[in-house]
Amino acid sequence: MSPRVLVVGSGPTGAAYARLLLEQVPDVSVLMVEAGPFVTTPPGMNVKNVPDPVEQAAARLASQGRSHESGVSGIPGGVVVEGTITARQGTHLIGRAAEGSAGMPAAAGATCVGGQGVHWTCATPAPTGPERVPFIDDAEWEQHLATAEGLLHVHRPSFDGAPQAAAILERIRGEFASDGITVRPLPVAADPREDGSLRWSGTDVVLGPLAEGAHADRFTLRAQTLCVRVLREGDRAVGAVLRDQRTGAEEEVRADVVVLAADALRTPQLMWASGIRPEALGRYLTEHPLLFGVVAVRPDLLPPGDGGTGPADPIRAIIAIPFDEERHPYSAQMMYSPVSPVPLPEGSRFRDNPAGYVGMGWGIRKRPRPEDRLTFEDDRPDENGLPGIRIAYELTDVEEADFERARKHQARAAAALGEFVDGMPKVMPAGSSLHYMGTVRMGPADDGTSVCDSFSRVWGVPGLVLAGNGLIPTANSMNPTLTSVALAVRGARALAAELSKEK
Repeated sequence: MSPRVLVVGSGPTGAAYARLLLEQVPDVSVLMVEAGPFVTTPPGMNVKNVPDPVEQAAARLASQGRSHESGVSGIPGGVVVEGTITARQGTHLIGRAAEGSAGMPAAAGATCVGGQGVHWTCATPAPTGPERVPFIDDAEWEQHLATAEGLLHVHRPSFDGAPQAAAILERIRGEFASDGITVRPLPVAADPREDGSLRWSGTDVVLGPLAEGAHADRFTLRAQTLCVRVLREGDRAVGAVLRDQRTGAEEEVRADVVVLAADALRTPQLMWASGIRPEALGRYLTEHPLLFGVVAVRPDLLPPGDGGTGPADPIRAIIAIPFDEERHPYSAQMMYSPVSPVPLPEGSRFRDNPAGYVGMGWGIRKRPRPEDRLTFEDDRPDENGLPGIRIAYELTDVEEADFERARKHQARAAAALGEFVDGMPKVMPAGSSLHYMGTVRMGPADDGTSVCDSFSRVWGVPGLVLAGNGLIPTANSMNPTLTSVALAVRGARALAAELSKEK
């Protein structure tokens, strides 16, 4: 009998499972379900590739959750305002602060086909040193990272012919050369175009031929279909209850394997709703807290630009200072644009700066702690009727000390380029990174401190596999998408081998 796999969630990691399983197991069928709608063509495309600004805004609005659509009051996500303690455009707030905690006021997610892969910045730095999963062999890890880079179309732009990029890179390198700190172009998931702009990768790139209709006899993608519960017989997962979000009708769908890839907040929520509640579920919540600033570049620093009249994509340079445990124990990303990445108030002397702007973010490692966690309220459901999410999360003296050190490095980079604009830099509200980790973390042993094994299989629940940033058990300072896709590659290969063996 041909095996059937149900993938819950259509972001990059769920897409990696679907594609690799279909490529490696000739007779497997995959049903992928997504609670949100299609917002782009092809499905899962990065909205930054949509040339019309009105269509781009509409795509973002469509992924901001059912509470926005229905106007439900009191539900996070009903109002989305860029730049405040809410959610970025294209996302909606998730959860409330636990009693006695400040929580994560900016915790958010996207609900659409492609998930956050429709809205991400496409930064794809590789984990290094203590950011790596320690119980996965380095040689094997490199293989998975290489496959993940191929799935995401990772590009290391040289920005040849972009004089602004060369000048910024030279200035920042010069500033930190005496410290032995590496400065380099940031790897991004994108394909270069002939006009010098980039076509940014989305989940459509990870799906590859599946996004274009390949394997239509074995692959089905159902939008606006919410998974409300995983079905089990004994301990084994055997399918799920799915709800059509348009009609409210529910059905039971059987599967040999269920892959939960619903993000680091909603995957543990769904496990809780399904009665699958290991001790570590929702615990060890981390992100990488952000110190963010915008610099108005000095007019004499850069050669004349194109005034924003060149390629439609305004990004002209993407610079990274990677994590270095001794010299630079955090990660920095700097992006140059002829237009400010944040709104500037009327009367600001930094408006319409002729030399452009550099947005610079320093990501800090947040050490995992079991008390930083999600809890779930069965008696206070969310807009979908699933248990409400409460978030307990606090920075410690360790992270505060890292922030103080990072401020000094960031101030040096800013001074080398120009001057911070009004009110910058600032520590962004907790959750602003959108990169939540640890809530369904993997581990080498079933000792109560992890939810799944190193192949992403839930301890004690055969047939249930996890995917996404929530699996990462370490403290990371940078965008974890490449890491999560690499873990999905590892899990998908192991699952493919199991399914092939069972036939």
